[in-house]
Amino acid sequence: MSAVASAAAYSNFPNALNSDLKPFARDLGGLLGSGSNQTARALGFSGFDIGVKSVMQFKPENKNTILKKNNPFGLGLIQAEIGMPYRIDGFIRAGAYEGLTVAGGGLRYGIRKVSDTPYYLQVMLIAMGDLAAHKYFYAAHFNSSFMLSVNVPHVAPYFGIGFDNTKLTAQAPNTDPSLMGKTVTVFEPRYTFGLRAKLNLGYLAGGVTYTHGRTLVNAGAGLRF
Repeated sequence: MSAVASAAAYSNFPNALNSDLKPFARDLGGLLGSGSNQTARALGFSGFDIGVKSVMQFKPENKNTILKKNNPFGLGLIQAEIGMPYRIDGFIRAGAYEGLTVAGGGLRYGIRKVSDTPYYLQVMLIAMGDLAAHKYFYAAHFNSSFMLSVNVPHVAPYFGIGFDNTKLTAQAPNTDPSLMGKTVTVFEPRYTFGLRAKLNLGYLAGGVTYTHGRTLVNAGAGLRF
């Protein structure tokens, strides 16, 4: 499993100031929370989904001087999902790249019965968490989301509202040694809209996320049984 992220997101972290930590945590939390779910339809018992999820933010928050100004940065992960009884899905996701290791997972609950009837409204609740570790920092990320999707033939829309809670801890600072072990926590709402196309057993999806004053794009592709 692999994750792809711009090296620029991490190489300047040892030169971080205290004022950089919360903006950096918000940017990291937005990446981890966006694009993990692109439908509100539960898999159903014994259903299975394996796919790639990716997200990109166009530019970092203004006060985040760790990342290159006005440069896009992103993250991609492989995600595996399984359907369980009572319209509950479990999923895990993970990746490693440029010294960053990401691992996480969660549960989803389909509020309405599973149906592929045209124009049927699906409703889902999601709870998940991630750990992101690097030699310069590590972070614990948790989020909860409420998602809607409609069974429109061929290309189905989805909409989600969620909250990201990210706890970031700095390691090995150069500029300000007092930041060693410094922990900050941020909490931000997140809004997502996108479209998902079904292709026989496969699917493609793409959407836009707005969180902490920044716009992100997310995409997904995979096989769903």
